[in-house]
Amino acid sequence: MSVIERTPIRRLDAHDPGAGIRRPLVLGAAATTLLALVTIGLPIPPAAVVATSLIAMAVVVSAWLAVRRRLGAITVTQLYRIILCWGLPLMAARPLFSGDVWSYLAQGEIAATGSDPYHSGPAQALGMDSSHTQHVSHYWLDTPAPYGPAWLVLSRTVAALTGEHLTAGILLYRLLAVAGLVLIAWALPRLAQRAGVAPATAVWLGLLNPLTLWHLVAGAHNDAIMIGLMLAGLELGLAGLQHSGATGTARLLAATAVLTAAANVKIVAAAAVVVLAAEAARRHPRPLVPVLAVTAVAGLGTLALSAIGGFGWITALRGGTAVYSWMSPSTAIGLLVGGFIEPEVPSFTAATVTATNLAGALAAIPIVVRLVAAVFRGQRHPVHALGLIFTAALLLGSVVQPWYLPWAITALAATVHDERRRTLIVAVSAVFAFALPAITPTAAADLIIGYLVAAATVTGTLLAHRMRPAARRLRRRTVPGSV
Repeated sequence: MSVIERTPIRRLDAHDPGAGIRRPLVLGAAATTLLALVTIGLPIPPAAVVATSLIAMAVVVSAWLAVRRRLGAITVTQLYRIILCWGLPLMAARPLFSGDVWSYLAQGEIAATGSDPYHSGPAQALGMDSSHTQHVSHYWLDTPAPYGPAWLVLSRTVAALTGEHLTAGILLYRLLAVAGLVLIAWALPRLAQRAGVAPATAVWLGLLNPLTLWHLVAGAHNDAIMIGLMLAGLELGLAGLQHSGATGTARLLAATAVLTAAANVKIVAAAAVVVLAAEAARRHPRPLVPVLAVTAVAGLGTLALSAIGGFGWITALRGGTAVYSWMSPSTAIGLLVGGFIEPEVPSFTAATVTATNLAGALAAIPIVVRLVAAVFRGQRHPVHALGLIFTAALLLGSVVQPWYLPWAITALAATVHDERRRTLIVAVSAVFAFALPAITPTAAADLIIGYLVAAATVTGTLLAHRMRPAARRLRRRTVPGSV
């Protein structure tokens, strides 16, 4: 048990354990409400919108860190209550931090009209006069859908239900994200118990994380349902492996079906199928038998979903790399090197980025192989290995977005015991929580001014808070007769 988990609540809260979380709960709920209100299009300067939203985000991060200090005395149910209070205002907000949900709507509409979203982007398939197309970022107007067939089936269903009612479509995508969060909330504490980690700690780090609020709730990214299915499938699979015979086999195959659905939302979840197969092989007297069974279910499931949603996802996966991802270390290195050597030759920079991306992919292969082998040998917990595989993908992959971080964070939240490593995850989460503004203004100057004003305000508030005890002691010394 970690130091945080052993830390008792303050004595003034001894008779009311809930009292210790009331302040961060209320502060976080007030801040997310402000975040939702200030971004709805009020007649205030764009720089003020950026600054106010960043300050609200800072309050949420501060409240999240305050909850950490009380983890030894609060329950998982109380943490669920906090995320509900913090997340509800964001459910009613406009899409924040990213416009990907508009692309989801357009791709669903393309599929609903009988066209192939894997072949054409919104501009070509729907035309520029379509209300769906007009909301899509100009970066993705000509980009086919890069997602799996399961997600295309869901998107087509949303389009069929909502038609031209875009607000209703956004709400349905948010509800899909909430379904993913419910699955995470169910699986995460159970996986944590299996790994010997306090469930409350795992839920706080993985589910209550600001990145979850920003990108899975407010941004309505399909990563929410992917992660939910992935963690739920792993929990079902690991529980099934505790049984032998037909019962264990049936549960393993059912879990594989759930993981296959996750991988057919986003292909990265296929890593979970691999680690579950490695764990099943480790426990079976004939290791090849469960590997073949898992492979067969995953393959047949993918064929069935592709028959409904389309096979174009195989070639369309490159769509996510159409725009350079500056958060990717390999892409950033390629851009810097190419721009430094031949700044006037874009093709040279593109070739350099391709080379560094390829180098990153090649470096990731032996890491993944070693981690899967470690699971098979019983040297790594399968969920922890999955978190490390995703970490390698984030460090070496060609595309990195802030909403990709929960892939690794949720898995590691359930399996990391070392307090220093957990603190590192907390620090990364807190930093990347401010990587994107809730709303990106048209003018770069508004974005810069907003960040500067927010940084000055937060810094000034922190300094005033730290100086308050010193000022109080100084006043006591200057009052006659004081001690």
